[in-house]
Amino acid sequence: MEENTPTDLAVVLHDLAWLLPRTIGREPDPRHVLPASELEVMRLLVRRPGLSVNDTAAELRLAPANVSTALRALEARGLLERRRDAADGRVVRLHPTGAALAHRSDQELAWGNALAQALAGLTKAEARRALGATPALRALAAVLGGDALR
Repeated sequence: MEENTPTDLAVVLHDLAWLLPRTIGREPDPRHVLPASELEVMRLLVRRPGLSVNDTAAELRLAPANVSTALRALEARGLLERRRDAADGRVVRLHPTGAALAHRSDQELAWGNALAQALAGLTKAEARRALGATPALRALAAVLGGDALR
C-alpha cells in the first residue's frame, strides 16, 4: 500500500476546497449568492461571532475599508448586525443574524444531502473511510484555524 504524505493530503484538500463550492456547495437561489468578500466575512462570523471590524479585517487579511463595504452590504441584506461592546462602547462587535444562521443551517443540510449522493459513487469501503476521517479533519481545521473552527 502506498504511503500518503502531508503533501498528498494538502493537494487533495486544496482540490476539494476548490471543488466543493462549485459542486455541492453551489447556492441554488440566486438571491442568496454573495460576492466573495461578503461570503468570506460571513464564513468567519458564523464561526467566530463577536469580532470587531478590525479583527475581521486582520483575520481575513483585507483592508478595513473593504471589510466595511462588505459589512454595509451584509447589514442591508439582513445577515449581519453590529452590537456595541459591553466593556468598551467605542468598539462594535459583529454578529450574524438569526436569518443568516438559519440559512447556514439549511445550507449545511443541503451540503450533507449532496455529499451523500457523491459518496454513493464510491465503494462502501471508500465512503466509510471518507466519513471516518471527519473527526481528524475537524481537528486539523481547528489547528489551522487557531481553534476558530468547531
